[in-house]
Amino acid sequence: MTTILYITANPKKEEDSNSLRVGRALVESIRQLDSQADIVEIDVYKQPIPLIDSHFLNARSRLAAGKSVAELQPEEQAVVRNVFQWTDQFIAADAYVFAYPLWNFGIPPMLKAYVDTIKIARKTFRYTPEGPVGLLSGKKAVLIQSSGDIYSEGPLKEFEHGSRYLKSVLWCGVHRGDSHARHGQRRRHGRSQPAEGADGSRAHRPQTVRCLSRRRRREAADV
Repeated sequence: MTTILYITANPKKEEDSNSLRVGRALVESIRQLDSQADIVEIDVYKQPIPLIDSHFLNARSRLAAGKSVAELQPEEQAVVRNVFQWTDQFIAADAYVFAYPLWNFGIPPMLKAYVDTIKIARKTFRYTPEGPVGLLSGKKAVLIQSSGDIYSEGPLKEFEHGSRYLKSVLWCGVHRGDSHARHGQRRRHGRSQPAEGADGSRAHRPQTVRCLSRRRRREAADV
């Protein structure tokens, strides 16, 4: 059975959010294609996503020095276990759908907090003399991003630090084959048309849905 994490990052209601509406259309298409798929929804504005604090930074330094979690201070153990539960859930999943808006040229702060729980040394990547190396394999991700202006081309392209950032942090072994943007949502004419249809048809096109929902075979770890 394929496990898919549907990660949303917008405090708005779904009907008021372009990215959430497209994300929902994709998720429902996956369910129709594969009724056995386990789709776990994570709303980072409703879930208790931990923030990196001094306790975690101290614990990280002790762990890097060779200490075990059991050897940490009680408050350090608590924060590490809290962060690691999100890390382990991410590692155990087969595929991911991220739906979020572009705010101030970047991703929402609570989505950044979630990213901090999945970018953990010795769990999703490790350091080597040649540089960091990802520890995951056979994972896939779809990024659904909406924005009020056009950032895919033109003078604002260099200010797009949403999907570009997520693609860069998913280098740990997640294939970032699909990215869908709804740009220029505040505009009404000219080049402001969104990249996909009004119903989000591009995001839940058949190949994207099959990419995420295909059941894992015994002989293959890929989805």
